[in-house]
Amino acid sequence: MSLGKFFPLALALCAGLALSGCGAGERLSSINPFSGGDREDPNAPPRDQRVPVLQLDDRLVAPETAGTVNLPRSYVNSAWPQSDGFPTHAMQHTRASGALERLWRVDIGSGSSRDRRVRARPVITDGVVYAMDAEGRVSARDLDTGSERWRKHVRDDRSASAGGSWVPFTGGSGHPPTFGGSIGYDSGRIFAHTGGRFLVALDASTGEELWRRRALTPYHSAPTISEGRVLVTTDDNELLALDASNGEVMWSHRSIAETARVLATPSPAVLGETVIAPYSSGEVAALRAPNGRELWTEALTRAGGLTPMSSINDIAASPVILGDRVYAMSHSGVMAALDLRTGERSWTLPAGGVHTPAVAGDYIFLVTTEAQLVAINRHEGEVVWLTQLRQFENERRRRNRVAWAGPVLAGDRLVLASSQGELAIVDASNGEITATRNLGDPVFAAPVIAAETVVVVTNNGRLIALR
Repeated sequence: MSLGKFFPLALALCAGLALSGCGAGERLSSINPFSGGDREDPNAPPRDQRVPVLQLDDRLVAPETAGTVNLPRSYVNSAWPQSDGFPTHAMQHTRASGALERLWRVDIGSGSSRDRRVRARPVITDGVVYAMDAEGRVSARDLDTGSERWRKHVRDDRSASAGGSWVPFTGGSGHPPTFGGSIGYDSGRIFAHTGGRFLVALDASTGEELWRRRALTPYHSAPTISEGRVLVTTDDNELLALDASNGEVMWSHRSIAETARVLATPSPAVLGETVIAPYSSGEVAALRAPNGRELWTEALTRAGGLTPMSSINDIAASPVILGDRVYAMSHSGVMAALDLRTGERSWTLPAGGVHTPAVAGDYIFLVTTEAQLVAINRHEGEVVWLTQLRQFENERRRRNRVAWAGPVLAGDRLVLASSQGELAIVDASNGEITATRNLGDPVFAAPVIAAETVVVVTNNGRLIALR
């Protein structure tokens, strides 16, 4: 069997390891971005869609004099219904007035292993938090106590009768590897996939399965549910719009094929009748929600990365819509503010990341792949303040990279979690770290917040609530 058949999964594995502190990805000569000489990549976007090449030393820098962020009044959001909150992904200034001490901690099932990952952010609605473990077990728990209400194992049918075939590569368990599932809530239903070929709708009250929809290739993104449509991308860069009532395909849209991606589950953003789809090719596409008609596309690609990892253009962070702007960021280091109607750029910054920015008032807050926590004026694209978080476990030798997940806003504070099991609480006005909490487990999925409660799922399959 040729190595080419293993390539997409091998690359995904290396990407995940690199983000977790392993440099294994850089030993793969087959993904060396400089091995092509002067030949142009046949899969490259058209020239009129490319970003001018950023210099290799371009990165965000702190302003000579840090500014101060003034946020609008916070509010108590009763729900965090989908992976990135509301379908626009703009949760604004959510409130948590307490000290964010641990309220409860429970096991939800299996943690990450060689061939399965905990990647699903919890969702919260009506006083219930829903979470998924690495094996696809979805559970519903009381937000105040952590007590379990129901549990459902969302299985992918691996039998021959399911049709099609799995990629010919297995992990240590002998099962086809999946690199993280996702869940979302809307109108009394939970929509979930394990990173395999089935998306399932469950009754949110009981966990009873209502329907399932098989895709030709594994599901990739977290589902976004809006106006009766479930919007989700697959591993081959196809966006599917499914009827939320029965799972029937309403329309689809396909981007440039690109196997190189990081282990993240970005979700489409929706405002009214416009869908903003993120793709691993580095493209962001605006589509008509009723029929999938393409309105515009923009490529946030960057050439000349120093390592194979830095050359991956995946839009791994979910785009955010606020007003007439779309804020999108590629892994390779291009962040842009785009006009929602035309796709025209308002500004561009050399910032790359894998977690959805928090947007509130006039500001964007994000953490970069360089472990920089940054506040940006969203109108001009100017850095207001920048805080360098811990980047390596061994800073002197620059070994064992620390991954940061977040941020979310919690009443004038930013909350992030790290692969070292640290929860950082940061003053949103100036970027100062004011407190930390020891979670005890590594964390790779960003925290969520609802009803003044921050909820975190850990890499070891534990759910932690802080209030």
